[in-house]
Amino acid sequence: MYQALYRKYRPKTFDEVLGQEHITITLKNQIANGNVGHAYLFSGTKGTGKTSTAKIFSRAVNCLNPKDGNPCNECEICKGILDESIMDVVEMDAASNRKIEDIRELRDRVIYPPARTKYKIYIIDEVHMLTNEAFNALLKTLEEPPKHLIFILATTEMERLPQTILSRCQRFDFKRITSKDIIANMKNICDQLNMKVEDRALHLIARNSDGAMRDALSLLDQCLSYKEGELTYEDTLDILGIANTDILFSLAEDIRKKELERALLKIDDIVQEGKDLHQFIKDLIYHFRNLLISKTANNAENIMDMDKETFQMYIEQSKSMSLEYILKALDILTKCENQAKWATQPRIILEMATIKLINLEEQAKLEDRVEKLEMMISSGNIDIRKPKDTKNYKKQWDSKEEYKKVEEPKEETEREIEPVEIFDDEKDLPFQTILEEWPKVLKTLRDVRPSTHALLMEGQPVSFDANTLKIGYKDGYGIHKELISSDENKELVRKTISSHFHKKINVDFIMVEEQEEEEECEKDHVQEVKDFFGEDIVEIK
Repeated sequence: MYQALYRKYRPKTFDEVLGQEHITITLKNQIANGNVGHAYLFSGTKGTGKTSTAKIFSRAVNCLNPKDGNPCNECEICKGILDESIMDVVEMDAASNRKIEDIRELRDRVIYPPARTKYKIYIIDEVHMLTNEAFNALLKTLEEPPKHLIFILATTEMERLPQTILSRCQRFDFKRITSKDIIANMKNICDQLNMKVEDRALHLIARNSDGAMRDALSLLDQCLSYKEGELTYEDTLDILGIANTDILFSLAEDIRKKELERALLKIDDIVQEGKDLHQFIKDLIYHFRNLLISKTANNAENIMDMDKETFQMYIEQSKSMSLEYILKALDILTKCENQAKWATQPRIILEMATIKLINLEEQAKLEDRVEKLEMMISSGNIDIRKPKDTKNYKKQWDSKEEYKKVEEPKEETEREIEPVEIFDDEKDLPFQTILEEWPKVLKTLRDVRPSTHALLMEGQPVSFDANTLKIGYKDGYGIHKELISSDENKELVRKTISSHFHKKINVDFIMVEEQEEEEECEKDHVQEVKDFFGEDIVEIK
């Protein structure tokens, strides 16, 4: 029966485990010095060697002839563990044995000593799948196991484990394997199989393995079965459904030059060729990531890990794009990828993202203009005006039947409010009266200073107490509230309102949401006092 490459070439000693020297050296030293722990936690992404390391460890601690902490793989114990004829090493999947009953059964079995080995090893894979009750059942055994017992827990989601479990284990974090190590291992395997593979094809497989050796060997296995003879870069593109680098460069160039029709036709070609659109979006994200690295990093060639010719193509294309543009493009494409995962028509999502990318510069220019305008308003260098009338505007049809402005409006000037003697008539001023008269107040202020009127009309009177009128602004109008709170605008509003009602009135500008939060908080405090002392005793004034 055919054996998959990732199983056939699984590492058998610590020295063969790639990219995890910080772990394998520690474990070898512990075994050589006899400082073996009772519980280990191996965490890390898939395909980085957690289970392989656990199996090597189970042989090494029981090996009759260990070599510098490595198992010999030749003694009867090592061979028995390898061919699974020795039952003292148990590997279980927590995803299918996650209930408390399964852990109780395990707890009843671990008390028995090993039959042939020195240590009884339990390897629990995907341990994060255990229920809380199961973790609690495992806790006591994990803390004080029998002398002959070693637990090795493996997980891809370490954050889901309870702290009570983490504190009782020696924790080892497995890193993603570098592309360099993955490529070197695949070359070694291809040499043993007498298979010729282009270096570009190996780079492509390594890039799509996401740092997982198992994924890389599974992809290589799939590609080697494609045809006899040499495996080429084009073959790998066809098998994995990945877009050619030239297509990515060409599409990015069409987007930069705003060639919408050509860009959409390229997407149509990709669909007609049967390429996976989800994979293509990932490739496009990776392409813009490479543009970002080549534009910003000093040692970009080492980070990007590609041939010099392709690297130079990225350097040249990145020169024609600004850093801000690349960052915004990555943001759009990342959102596009998330939406395409759940879309029944991912093509439409990709086409929408392409149109957004093409219009990105125009959008950026508009945002820049709006930002500059807001800065001018906030600094007081611009007035928001409305023309009093349209008498100075005359329009007539010309020979082309278009409107033509024949006279420019005269520049509007502001006038100060006429001084009115403000006296207190000592009559009550109901808040309802202020609300009814408010349009007249606004009209008076508009005639005096249109810019201040434009700011005040976005607010609304919310309360009147102790001769202080509070004017509230809704969320999103914070800039209006800040501008009208300036000394000059506030004094003008105060004079206008006081003159209209013949009463000395102070004004206060607030945000409505903040006021509502304060009132709600005050209600909560009052209710707490009532609950504590009793509603009959408390009197609210």
